[in-house]
Amino acid sequence: MHRGLDPVNAAAHKTEEEAVAKVPDEAHYMERCICGGCPTYPGEGGFFCAKGKSTLPIERRGCVCGDCPNFQEFELKDGYYCADGRAGEGPE
Repeated sequence: MHRGLDPVNAAAHKTEEEAVAKVPDEAHYMERCICGGCPTYPGEGGFFCAKGKSTLPIERRGCVCGDCPNFQEFELKDGYYCADGRAGEGPE
């Protein structure tokens, strides 16, 4: 007889790729974005965790991704999405 995963412990059985949460590219998540207040902000764009890395050069001068409500809600790791790409794409 085949048993399904216990829903409480199902997250523990996900592969690392499946466990990486992605931020949906939706307006209500974009409104919470704090990229513009970051010391590394390249001067345009934003919502890099959902949209991907900036096309502008990035000089890493500190990162506020960890303070963003999206980072916390989607249990993201690391940061510097402006330089490394969408959540789940970079070196997380």
